[in-house]
Amino acid sequence: MTSIAVKDLKRPRDLRDTLQRDGEVVVTKDGQPFAIMVGVDADGADDVLREVRRALFSSAVLRARRRAREAPLTEAEIEAEVRAVRTGRSR
Repeated sequence: MTSIAVKDLKRPRDLRDTLQRDGEVVVTKDGQPFAIMVGVDADGADDVLREVRRALFSSAVLRARRRAREAPLTEAEIEAEVRAVRTGRSR
């Protein structure tokens, strides 16, 4: 996957050419991934955005499940979290 620094986004023609050639670009800031740009057809932009959102949601669920397996919460911690959320809702 091709990457491009945030500062290089000032060259839209180069960005467009890269997206057309590679289909996707990782945008970096200080050398670290910051965002992902995906080339789309005008007719398919809504569908692509919907799929990206679905993929991001699935990724978040997988990360949460992994964290839960690695460091499971105790019953007391779960009850405390539920109480805190319920208290916040009643305000």
